[in-house]
Amino acid sequence: MKVPMDEWNTLWVCWKDPDTLPGNDVVILSFLSPQEEEELKAKFTGRIIPAREIAQEVKDRARKIYVDLIARIGATPAKDGKTLRQELKINDGVSLWWFHKVSEKDCEGDFTFDSIVEVLVVISVTGASDDKRIVLFDGCKETADVLRGLYKVEEVRCRRKYKFGYVFVRGGFRRIKYFFAFLVKWLAIKITIKNPETFFDVVFSGFWDWSIKEAKKTDRLDDLYFKSLPALLSSNGLETGWFLWFDPYGGPISKGRKLRSVLEPIRRYANLVFLQYFVKVGDLIKAVLNFKPYLRFLHFCRANEFRRAFTVDGIDFFPLLRAQLSHGFLDSTIPHLELVYVSSVRAFKKYRPKVALSFLELFLYSRAFYAGGRQGCQDTVHCAIQHASYSREKTFVLLHPEIEYTGYPDGCPVPKPDYVFAMGELGKEIFMEDGFPEERVFLTGSPRYEHIRIQDNHKRSKVDAINLLIVTSLGINLEIEMVEAVCTAAKGLKAIKLLLRSHPFAKIEEHPRFRFFRAQIESTNRSLEEDLEQTDLVVVTYSTVGEEALLRGIPVWQWLTGSYNGSVFRDIKVVPSFYSVSDLREALKKFVSDPASFVPKEEIKRDVLRKCFFKDDGNSTARIARICHDILRGVGS
Repeated sequence: MKVPMDEWNTLWVCWKDPDTLPGNDVVILSFLSPQEEEELKAKFTGRIIPAREIAQEVKDRARKIYVDLIARIGATPAKDGKTLRQELKINDGVSLWWFHKVSEKDCEGDFTFDSIVEVLVVISVTGASDDKRIVLFDGCKETADVLRGLYKVEEVRCRRKYKFGYVFVRGGFRRIKYFFAFLVKWLAIKITIKNPETFFDVVFSGFWDWSIKEAKKTDRLDDLYFKSLPALLSSNGLETGWFLWFDPYGGPISKGRKLRSVLEPIRRYANLVFLQYFVKVGDLIKAVLNFKPYLRFLHFCRANEFRRAFTVDGIDFFPLLRAQLSHGFLDSTIPHLELVYVSSVRAFKKYRPKVALSFLELFLYSRAFYAGGRQGCQDTVHCAIQHASYSREKTFVLLHPEIEYTGYPDGCPVPKPDYVFAMGELGKEIFMEDGFPEERVFLTGSPRYEHIRIQDNHKRSKVDAINLLIVTSLGINLEIEMVEAVCTAAKGLKAIKLLLRSHPFAKIEEHPRFRFFRAQIESTNRSLEEDLEQTDLVVVTYSTVGEEALLRGIPVWQWLTGSYNGSVFRDIKVVPSFYSVSDLREALKKFVSDPASFVPKEEIKRDVLRKCFFKDDGNSTARIARICHDILRGVGS
């Protein structure tokens, strides 16, 4: 949506409500929250352009720029013809570039994708009008620096995401903190437990005690992601075990416990191997004191060829990523993953499993696990089971098929699994677009969602009010916008009762802006089954609960933010979506009048099942087990 140049002299780009309103010769591009945008519309008579609307038009391009840009940073020959990936190789041949947070393309924890979208939104509105005045209110300075290469830019209350002190002081502090935290847990492991001497046919990657723990009131292990697969393989005569990282405070209700009490149940099992047990104090000191990767990065920054890798379509993104790249080289992420790698090498060398299974696909931890496994035992076959639904904007599972998957041009491909077990057709399509050959992506479904079934359209027996369930995900800064939009749209609609189901690992109630809506919304701590039984309408930005609800016949709506769209409904366009509070309010009024007209049709439910979960026959675990047996026969031969 380009605004004709003769309609405006100055463009105000606002992330917060400006202190004073401009005259009507100014156009406002609004990145405001839904409530603030509605309030601005009520008091400003000039033109307001909602950025959320423009963002939907540019995000495909932003996604391509993001994936290509991160791939090029690591793979552009610069110093002496070497790439940064090559320069960051350690003695074993593994490149530490793949352990850098930027290389993961984490759209939830990294603002890069959002900033690229913001830049493209501004360009879409203004075109090539570099003689016009653009004023940024409360944006981030990194985005301003990119725009300054294209326009005359003024800043008002803009803040830098990565300040000098944050990059250097906090980065160093995190390494020191990591050193002592690791040492405490390492000592607890050394004192309390001893790794078993048993050999394994199949090992599962996991985290004690949030992805796997001892089930309450029983003496069996409960794996959140692999579910019954270990037991099924064991019942078929295979020796199974877990290669675990001790992560006692990673769960939603795990703070304040003593380490010895967390480790105590481990003594009852002979198939739990703790990776930290293989780490030596010298490894820890060496990793924490290793600043060579940062110095090599600084060396590359002086090369014109490297700097040109940051320019895409005439836009220089170096100001956006410079400090973030420095921070990733200075904080504790790379040292942590070096220790995961080193310990995995030694664990695989000792136990030599034939098959290793991970649930974190292409995340940083799994990269270190795959790389260590291959160095320790070249015969081990690595498999990943898709642990959650993905869209093509959930970028941390995306690879550039040539530069990252195959390792062009420097022979430094990303550490990756040999095979992937995809949840549904959409997941398989995405992994194949990453570069995985079709014969290495099995369409199986996931043990985690084996309970999924298409059900008859859900009807509540007693309906005193329309129960609208808001379901939030890990990205609470993204999700608070949806909460605000729904609360603003539903205000005054007495027939609607708002319920909130927070992600167990990220409570939206802890967001500082939630206090404004606490009186309007009721948080639920019930089981998902109980919540869905009492729900008439589900609203998500992205959550697998949305797909589960739709398969039960519950209407599902999606709120579209200006940020990434992590929902499968981004690619499977079968549910109503909204980026305007006024449009959402009108739809809610229609829903109150005729809820039955919004119930999903059977063909839509079947399409979502196939695309997201493959089948509802309860045999996902059995399919994966059969393929594991086939792989083992291949290993044996």
